[in-house]
Amino acid sequence: TPLLLAGAAHAQSSAVLYGVVDASLAKVSGKSVELAGGSPLTNGSSRWGLRGTEDLGGGLKASFNVEAQFDSTTGTGSAGFVRASNVALSGGFGTLKLGRTLTPSYWGVRAWELTSAANYNVVSSQFQYGGLNSRNSNEISYTTPNFGGFTVSLGHVLKGDNGGGGKIDLNVVYKSGPLSAGLSYNKLSDKGSNQVIGVAYNFGSVKVATSYHDVTEAGRGKGFTLGASANLGPVLVIADVARD
Repeated sequence: TPLLLAGAAHAQSSAVLYGVVDASLAKVSGKSVELAGGSPLTNGSSRWGLRGTEDLGGGLKASFNVEAQFDSTTGTGSAGFVRASNVALSGGFGTLKLGRTLTPSYWGVRAWELTSAANYNVVSSQFQYGGLNSRNSNEISYTTPNFGGFTVSLGHVLKGDNGGGGKIDLNVVYKSGPLSAGLSYNKLSDKGSNQVIGVAYNFGSVKVATSYHDVTEAGRGKGFTLGASANLGPVLVIADVARD
């Protein structure tokens, strides 16, 4: 449950302490059943973090987010805020963000992926997120306002922050009613580009999704995914296949 850390004297500023503790019984090939807190078979990694916003007036807001990760079964954690460490400025123009954060390619895939990017999703197991990891350090990113269901995000990592090789990462996302779609594209200055397009449609109790991936420059190949999910009372059943 989020904890609001804001006083009445600062009604236009707020900070939220949040977190998730997740554990599972896991069985993978070649290993016995185990209690897993850091396994790809958990729904989401256990983490805690802080979010804060401040109203600057004139429709502008400043915000920050720091987030760390830990193993719920041992209590051991990451050194520092490896999941997120960023500041942002938002307003009618959109959002400008600086620091370590989830990539535009990740959000482009999550727009249609059936598990909302759970650790065990087959899309990232086969193709990652546009062929690359889900986070960038030192990213400068901009996200537009919503235009009729469309948003565009553009991220850039400067050469000096990436071992001499700059990186461009972008997405185009569409969400309206039962339809959601996402295009992800990224390119390293010393390599070619990777691209993904996916679409999902929610029929109510059943949702279907499919995608095409060309992430050969990231060494993940070309291929597709096809899957469906069904709500069975309190249970969500998902069948998904990925092939290169």
